[in-house]
Amino acid sequence: MKVTLEREGKNIIRMGLELESDKADKAYELACRQLAGKINIPGFRRGKAPRNIIEKTLGVDYIKREALERLVPELLTRAILDENLDVITEPEIDNCDFELGSPLKLNAKFEVRPEVTLGEYLGVSVDVPEAVMPEDALDKALESVAESKSSMAPVPDREVKMGDTVLMDFECKVNGEVVEGGKAQGLLLELREGAFLEGFCEQVAGKMPNTDFEVEAKFPPTYRNKELAGKDAKFSVSLKEIRERTIPDVNEELAKEVGYENLDQLKDFLKERIQEEIKQENDMRAQRAVVDAVVAQSKVDIPETMIEREQSLLMHQLKRYFEQTGQPFEEFERSEEFQGVKDSKFEEAKQRVLTSLVLGAVVRQEKMSVQDEEMTPYIAELVQRYQVPVEQVARNEEVRRQIMEEVLTNKVVEYLVSKANIKYVPEPAHEHGPGCDHDHDHEHGKAKAKAEKKPEAKDEAKKETEKPKEKAGKKAKS
Repeated sequence: MKVTLEREGKNIIRMGLELESDKADKAYELACRQLAGKINIPGFRRGKAPRNIIEKTLGVDYIKREALERLVPELLTRAILDENLDVITEPEIDNCDFELGSPLKLNAKFEVRPEVTLGEYLGVSVDVPEAVMPEDALDKALESVAESKSSMAPVPDREVKMGDTVLMDFECKVNGEVVEGGKAQGLLLELREGAFLEGFCEQVAGKMPNTDFEVEAKFPPTYRNKELAGKDAKFSVSLKEIRERTIPDVNEELAKEVGYENLDQLKDFLKERIQEEIKQENDMRAQRAVVDAVVAQSKVDIPETMIEREQSLLMHQLKRYFEQTGQPFEEFERSEEFQGVKDSKFEEAKQRVLTSLVLGAVVRQEKMSVQDEEMTPYIAELVQRYQVPVEQVARNEEVRRQIMEEVLTNKVVEYLVSKANIKYVPEPAHEHGPGCDHDHDHEHGKAKAKAEKKPEAKDEAKKETEKPKEKAGKKAKS
């Protein structure tokens, strides 16, 4: 077999293949024999019909297509391996000349991995802003636990005030017509400034329960439904009752209610959980800083096609999020902010591709590999998460490949971090993190939920890259 290679652009290879006529004819003969065993031809036992009868029955072109379906992937795979090409896309066949008695000629093109020039990647020095536990972290975590056990109850009749939660029915009309999805029954709404539509809550305040009234408001100009954006609306409201949230005190009784022997035990758990999460946050910051430093010292010319494919993947994930949350993605596509989001996904995709290429280059430079025992915990987690038999995961080659990629990524990052010079420095006041109220409310929420479930600390503390696991999990189930 003759192979010619021609490079186009940054990373496109055009390959020409020429297979000797006798080998091409043998592939055709093999296809004939295999097809003869699958069809019934009158006057012949299955598999015993001669070639000319099979050709007359099925047609030469049909048999050629069957031969090529088996032969072409084998030829391309052999050529790619022989030429030591690092292919990252499926080959695209743009010409195939197959005539019996003549050499098979084939042209294909595909993308190969761009060359990466690594800088000094071992022993990089980085300053990492250190997340620390705020003094009020434990108090906030305890408050979150108490809030999780809060209850809502009707209050005696009085005027509604801002901050109340009310139960209501309503019907919304624009230009005298009820809008699609403009009816609600049994809606619980916390009256806050800017909640719902601007000015709506303020008009409900001051009303009495068990009364009917009208509220006028305007849909914002940027409202996702363009047919309603900027239009005046009239709401017919039926106010049922006021409900008040009661939050229990932080005491021994609360601790026992969420599964602990006493308040001190709950405090110890929450404190340990917050410290664990802050350590985890600092580890993740260090990993990001080290990887960013290694990437910054490397050189690679990324083809735009790679970035566009990654951007398409990110946009598809965004669309799935909209679908899962019941939001119309088509309306978002027509909105003013869509292009800005799409542009930001392009930049995110560019950084992801760049990081992946550089880490891959380090893996090859260090000759890293993955052993079966290193994949076992990942397979076990997929089995537990997606409730599929372990054999179904273990024998799925695509799942194994995705798991292997994740193991390698984690392995190379841990390796780079172990060789780096990491210095933790005070976090600037303007940065968000576990040391700031905004992010720490989230951390407290996680601690609260975990306090109620009483999990194993090591298992719950582990953070992993979700994307490969989600893809592998879905493949395992299919």
